[in-house]
Amino acid sequence: MNYALVTGSSSGMGLEYVKKLCAKGYNVIIAALFQNEVDQVKQELEKLYPQNDILAVGIDLSQENSAKDLFDIVKEKRPDANVEVLINNAGVLYPRHFRNMTQEQVGRIIMLHNYTLSMLCHYFLPQMLENRRGYILNISSMAATFPFPFISLYSATKVFTKVFTRALRTELRGSGVVASSIYFGAVSTNLYNLSPALRRLAIALGVMMPAERAARIA
Repeated sequence: MNYALVTGSSSGMGLEYVKKLCAKGYNVIIAALFQNEVDQVKQELEKLYPQNDILAVGIDLSQENSAKDLFDIVKEKRPDANVEVLINNAGVLYPRHFRNMTQEQVGRIIMLHNYTLSMLCHYFLPQMLENRRGYILNISSMAATFPFPFISLYSATKVFTKVFTRALRTELRGSGVVASSIYFGAVSTNLYNLSPALRRLAIALGVMMPAERAARIA
């Protein structure tokens, strides 16, 4: 059975990816930090797409072994799953001077944006190559185009995502598997910790994009 795996998929752009994949007929694995949130998303999606199988996994993807843990959970819970689509969407943002970031925050953003993303590609790519069919989407950012102060580490991790994915795309040429990255500016998600009113204002001013539109473009 064909599945799509989306990280950071309990809200925002990740949730929009899941909705669009369900509409295309994919069974979906939704992975995000809190089990209660992914369970709620699962219940809502099952009402809309009763024909789709949905696996909800609450997991902290900033931990060192989380990619392997997620891979093992998928194999245990859905042994016949063919993960044909992988979307590495999970992310965090700490807008502040680098010196004011805690050691936990520094480790968390690097692990989540770079290490876990790479390891998830490493775990799920072999089956795609064997099937000669698959798609990996890694979420970078417009922040990768410039060394932005006060989100210095965020920008740096998104540069890694951009460069890694471009190189991987070239390595995969002719294999039937495609790797792509996408670079948005501000998208209306929980990442920015803004009130709904400020989000609406930012969208109206054209400085922020609705999550549904971003997912549709991607």
